[in-house]
Amino acid sequence: MYNIRGLFTRDAIIQYLVSLGPVYTVVQDTIFKNRPQQPGPLIGEDVIRAVAKAMPLGRRGGRSITVPGGTGVANFYEPFPIHPDIAVTGADLNNLKLYQTNAGSLNVWAQGKTSYLRDIVRATTEAMCAVSLTGRLQWPVQLEGGGFETYDINYGAIQTATPAKLWDAADCKTADVFELLTEMQLKLQEKGFGGTIEVWAGKSAYIALYKICEKSTTTAKINIQITDQGINVGGFLIKRRAELYYNPQTKAYLPAVGDKVVKMIALDAGHIMPYAAIDDLDGNLEPMPFFIKPIETKNPSGYQLVAESKPLPVVNVDGICDAEVVA
Repeated sequence: MYNIRGLFTRDAIIQYLVSLGPVYTVVQDTIFKNRPQQPGPLIGEDVIRAVAKAMPLGRRGGRSITVPGGTGVANFYEPFPIHPDIAVTGADLNNLKLYQTNAGSLNVWAQGKTSYLRDIVRATTEAMCAVSLTGRLQWPVQLEGGGFETYDINYGAIQTATPAKLWDAADCKTADVFELLTEMQLKLQEKGFGGTIEVWAGKSAYIALYKICEKSTTTAKINIQITDQGINVGGFLIKRRAELYYNPQTKAYLPAVGDKVVKMIALDAGHIMPYAAIDDLDGNLEPMPFFIKPIETKNPSGYQLVAESKPLPVVNVDGICDAEVVA
């Protein structure tokens, strides 16, 4: 029997991932850049809520000042694993015997399997990140019998703003757009955030904005620029978010940002995506973004390549503001 375990050691997987290079996913790579690895299977609420803010000075010789909210853990979140597997059949193993004397070809084969599983994990993580921007992470959990239940964490209500004029109204002007965006940023700033922001618009919201700006470019006093990066209105760069994510329970493709919504996200609000320790002895029960384990099967004869990752995208709801701008 051909043994493929040596092709999927921890060091080998790391090398495959380095060779494959990074995969860009807009929500993860823009909002969740902070991805610490937690040593246990649970994520403490104190880690999630630990957003640095300014504090007063202490007097010389006086006692230290306790950081607000840093007195202990009130709750724990338990990340569930992303746990896909793919089959390596006896026929596949027989074919691999042709490359036994060619380590390079074997590594190319193993790297291809790693790439496929990595992309599945990455796509699932990206979808969870997009959902979490609503303030509530709900994602299907598949049961042993094939049914589903829902993994559900409610981080709280995000902030909202109401436009004085809807963007698809006939009399809406760029000044009305600028006024709403300014109000949304002020709401973030009143919570201590908003120094660095991302502004994302759903499909209908972005089209409505485009029409307003196209009509106003020759007469508007507010600086307007329409580029392939987005639409800049008085210093606010609004980006079109056309990405869709797949829900494996409903089999529907859903938008990362609601069709009629403009979403403003403070990048300095402490959004975080920790990786919890995986539940696998061969992975030493350690936290890691991605792990693959070959498991021998008897019926049918072959291996299962089982991947695992336990990310938990967590948002600070005070650092997100939504506005529905289209009727």
